[in-house]
Amino acid sequence: MKQRILAIIAAVLFGMSWASAQYNETNNLFYHSFRTPQSNQLNPAFFPNKNTVYLTLPSLGMRFGAPISISDFVYYDGTSGNTVISIDSIFSKLNTDNRFRLGIDMDIIGFGLHVGNTFVTVGARWVNDFSMGIPIDIINALCNGNVDDNGNVINEVRLLDGDLLNFTSYLETSLGVGHKFAMLGLTVGARAKLLSGVLNLQTDNSRITLNTSDDLNDVTIDAYYQLQGALCMPVDSLETFTLSHLGVDDVIRAFGSNTGVAFDLGAKYDFGPFSFSASLNDLSAGIHWKKNTYTVTPADGHATFTFDGENVRTILDQGAMNTDSVTAHLQSFVEGLTPDTSTGADYWYSIPTKLNLGASYSFAKILRAGLLLHGQWDRGLLSRKNNYELDLTDDIKNTFRFNTTLTFGVNLFNWAELIVGSSVVYDGSKLNPFNPGVGFVFTPATAMQMYVMADYVSSIYLVEAKAFNVKFGMNLLFGRGGATSIVAN
Repeated sequence: MKQRILAIIAAVLFGMSWASAQYNETNNLFYHSFRTPQSNQLNPAFFPNKNTVYLTLPSLGMRFGAPISISDFVYYDGTSGNTVISIDSIFSKLNTDNRFRLGIDMDIIGFGLHVGNTFVTVGARWVNDFSMGIPIDIINALCNGNVDDNGNVINEVRLLDGDLLNFTSYLETSLGVGHKFAMLGLTVGARAKLLSGVLNLQTDNSRITLNTSDDLNDVTIDAYYQLQGALCMPVDSLETFTLSHLGVDDVIRAFGSNTGVAFDLGAKYDFGPFSFSASLNDLSAGIHWKKNTYTVTPADGHATFTFDGENVRTILDQGAMNTDSVTAHLQSFVEGLTPDTSTGADYWYSIPTKLNLGASYSFAKILRAGLLLHGQWDRGLLSRKNNYELDLTDDIKNTFRFNTTLTFGVNLFNWAELIVGSSVVYDGSKLNPFNPGVGFVFTPATAMQMYVMADYVSSIYLVEAKAFNVKFGMNLLFGRGGATSIVAN
């Protein structure tokens, strides 16, 4: 027993030491829940065994993540009695990989059937993911000019380098199956998903570059943007779109335009009070956006704004300048950014692939302690088309985010479950060891179950909060499984 305890402690420390990147989208509290059907979404080898049939009603989930909080750069100065906004504080807490993230997902419907040692699941979800990069290079250039920390002149400053904005919305329909090999204590599961794209917008191919001479006699801004997007229906049909005139053929045509497939794989091994599990979710190349695709780029290919000669010096010395000349340059630059919309080529855009490694220990089927190592790959645009020679690469950005969650679940009187937990997260600038979560599952009647899960609550104070993930909904439970045990999965 002592060796087992030491092994658990070592696993926790290992997970904490490797926690990296930002907050993840998955609500981890469901993973070690005693009997919520939603745990099956995180691992297809999990299934509540208390009931034979479950029906998940529409539910709502919201998630938010940011690399900084308001209190990181806005604070009250007791000496002066003023509220201070510190730009330096922003720089000290940000790097070029930080992003603001917002997501909304809804479980439209779900069905599960448990017969003997085999279970089948069917579900439909609507997923929306939005992320925005922080143009820290622009802020840095405005504050520090074209010099580095050592005072050396930087002749080329990239103010914006791709991947500023991403938004993806899609419907997910799934069919899963799992089986428990009772003699081995092993349960395996798999799920296939059909992804139907609703909307995609991204700016992966955009760039703004500032070029200067050493003596600042010549300053040139070269700008190129590419807004690439796709819809489930043509843009011109949106003006006449009404639900009252929407037929079955229209639905099939709309949600069959841009599709993809994904797979979930999972396994769980029970060893006495211990349980070890692993799952790999959303194995996919993403969604193939091939219809109703559009690309917006500058009509002239790119825009250039040039200051030269005395114009630069008079600005720096705050002296008189030829405003007519500057206005002409600026007007030419703005005209060069005039958008040109064209029918775009097809492209692939990925959805995050997720990895879960879990271990839990149950005390007399009343208390469960669980450890989860959760990783997520964000790959983004998988194919690019660029019509301008701005030295843009075709490398696939593969960001890996990771965290560790320790949870404790308590079953109360066989009709309520309380889950508390905390995650260790590295947000790109510092380690955040305490990000609490709490969940409550309430089953007041035999066939009705309500739940609310709040994870990654970085602070109960709004000005200090960096992240949260909350999900709530209802399930209907029918029949009883072959075992009377309340232990899920």
